[in-house]
Amino acid sequence: MKNKEKLNGETNRDFALRVIRENIVNLELKPGLMISEQDIADELNLSRTPVHEALQELVRTKIVEVFPQRGSQVCKIDMKMVNEAMFLRKTLELAVVREACEMATVLDYQWLDENVKLQDFYEKSGNLEMIMELDNKFHKKMYQIADRMQCYNVIHEMNVHFDRMRELSLHSGNQKSVIKEHEQLLEYFRNKDYDNLIKLQKAHLERLSLDEKAIREKYSEYFKDE
Repeated sequence: MKNKEKLNGETNRDFALRVIRENIVNLELKPGLMISEQDIADELNLSRTPVHEALQELVRTKIVEVFPQRGSQVCKIDMKMVNEAMFLRKTLELAVVREACEMATVLDYQWLDENVKLQDFYEKSGNLEMIMELDNKFHKKMYQIADRMQCYNVIHEMNVHFDRMRELSLHSGNQKSVIKEHEQLLEYFRNKDYDNLIKLQKAHLERLSLDEKAIREKYSEYFKDE
């Protein structure tokens, strides 16, 4: 498991939750893996209480399952949960992007342009972790521009199911096409081309539906039996 630095003002529980969640999303903690509260507490230099509380939060979002006397297990990928998370994100984000398009400033355009250029840079160096981080920041920026961060927080909680599929998609070699879509989205966004912006944003978020078969064939052990 990859450890992280604790953020200023972050509680032990929130720190544990963030680190465990990120390790589940980036597949350091693989679907189906048994994990121990004590091992994680030792890794993070915490007591078991905040780790236990973090795992209970992840149980609530159905990304971790607890087995009495045995420990906790990272849930395998459940496509029903992935599709529900994608539905929620698509429903909110298409509306948010339209609002952000009306409210964006020159500085916002500059920030987004720099973000996409960095995605391209890290794609050339093969740094998938940074591509994923920048991708997340690109989409989060739309919520910040539109001042819809409560909506973002709702999506973020459930997005862990969707994000694992995005991670597998990147590992399957789709990073170039994802970055090209971000470049095109930014062009439509800058030009306030609403029709093409919404059309491409919808296709961008639905990409995993098209990639699902290939991803499941390559990583079949990560998926819940249907």
